[in-house]
Amino acid sequence: MLISGHNSMKVIVLQKGERIMETLKSLAVEKSLRGFFIGIGAVRDPEIGYYDSGRREYLRMKLRGNYEVVGLIGNIVDGPSGPIVHAHISLGGKNGEVLGGHLFEAKTSVTLEIILIPLAGLRRTLDEQTGLLLISEG
Repeated sequence: MLISGHNSMKVIVLQKGERIMETLKSLAVEKSLRGFFIGIGAVRDPEIGYYDSGRREYLRMKLRGNYEVVGLIGNIVDGPSGPIVHAHISLGGKNGEVLGGHLFEAKTSVTLEIILIPLAGLRRTLDEQTGLLLISEG
């Protein structure tokens, strides 16, 4: 992993084999990174899903193989027990199909290039209605 800064933005480059969510969580803890991010690259064996509000749970799907990261977007915000990384991903497959959803985890297959726009002062608190930790002020 490589991190560099330009003005207030940070560039994070994940190398082949690095786990995206695990690495971002570690960086958030070690370097106090908070903010919103976007990224592109390539991954393998991603686990994605979506939140079923009726069941109040995430439904997961494990994919096998290599995928192009058409888009990665998310944030790192303080939560009740430390930073929370929340990401959504769009994946391009070998036949041009696109799959996407909430990203649980994936390994970088070639590289993943992320731009982080720092933003402090937000945190996630439990929303009783949805059962999710949602962003709130302060």
